[in-house]
Amino acid sequence: MGELAAGGAAQAPVRTSALPSLRRWLSGWRTGSARVVLETGVVVLCALEVLAWQEVRADSYFAVAAATLVAVLARLRWPVAAALVVGPALGWTSLLLTPLVLLFTAGQKERRDGVVVALVVWTVVSSAALMTWQDSRYLVSDGPLRLITDVAAAIAMAAGAAGLGRLVRTRREQSAALRELVAGRARERALAEHAARAEERAHLAREMHDVVASQVTLIAVQAAGLRMLPDVDDRTRAVAETIRAAAAQTTRELREVLADLRGPEQLHGPAPQARAVCLGELDRLWASAGCAGQLVVQVPDGAEVAAPVQRAAYRILQEGLTNAVRYAPGAVVRAGVEVVASTLVVSVVNGPPPASSTTTAAAGEAPVPQPAAPDATGASVGRALSTGNGLVGVRERAQALGGYAGWGATDDGGHQLTAVLPLKG
Repeated sequence: MGELAAGGAAQAPVRTSALPSLRRWLSGWRTGSARVVLETGVVVLCALEVLAWQEVRADSYFAVAAATLVAVLARLRWPVAAALVVGPALGWTSLLLTPLVLLFTAGQKERRDGVVVALVVWTVVSSAALMTWQDSRYLVSDGPLRLITDVAAAIAMAAGAAGLGRLVRTRREQSAALRELVAGRARERALAEHAARAEERAHLAREMHDVVASQVTLIAVQAAGLRMLPDVDDRTRAVAETIRAAAAQTTRELREVLADLRGPEQLHGPAPQARAVCLGELDRLWASAGCAGQLVVQVPDGAEVAAPVQRAAYRILQEGLTNAVRYAPGAVVRAGVEVVASTLVVSVVNGPPPASSTTTAAAGEAPVPQPAAPDATGASVGRALSTGNGLVGVRERAQALGGYAGWGATDDGGHQLTAVLPLKG
């Protein structure tokens, strides 16, 4: 007994693990070619039953059996009519499988419970009446006991077949309702997550506006006021104009970023038109950086560069030039944007700063430490203004498009930044 118990306990997990596979196997018979095989098998079984129980001759029994087989073929389209017509065959002939298949199909397809109950009652009553009419022994020699027994068997078979079909229908309806419930909850979670993200984006937009936009606007206003002072020399006025233009450009781009963060549903006015930066604006970017050196752009006219790739190349070049100016002011910068095979290569290489500045050249930021002399005012200010996230953003932009980026020191004490982006993004 102990061995049997142990064996039964060992077999239980096997049966449990096999249940999901059995359910998947059974669910495959509902649609597709497997359903065709199943329906064909049912028709073949009913035809074999007709041939096994009825002789092929022109009499009423075989005519009813043949009509029953025709009803099996039409049961999927007219389930109630097929069960209604063939109901009496349960008592008129010796067929069992075929009438029960029709009742099962009717119970499965019909939506109304009353119609299914009526079909069961009709099948039992008509079968009992025909059995009594065709064989008087039920009332004479055998007495009513056999009639009662046959009617009870007919009730059990008819109700069982229809009830099984009803159970299958109910199970399918519950499964569909459960799937809809799960899908509804998934939609609710998605909406809640979307609302949470929108709220977080709105919070970030408010913080950026309060912390950054106000300060940048103040810089632009003060630079414009400095430019208008009568006792300011030309060099100071030019510097003030450069600061004002850069602050104004930053304000415009920041406004676009804030609009993207807030979304159209939270804007109180018309959304600013986003300026699509492209490779055609690289010369203007180079001029605004004020670097000493050369920018080389080699992009054939027929080259198809995706808009996200152009935007990423613009921002990566902007980051490289900004870092060169920040960490190696006055250094010679060689920048390039060129198509190589199916990629767009962006590179920024700056040499060491001039002899007047002892700061080591760097187009990078905190990830590649660069020593700075205490009196290197420009580089010290650049380090103070650094957020330390520029190169991380460059790598993320490149990886988001399926490319990569790298940076490091050069042999002459400078620094280089290179990004490779696929043309199609």
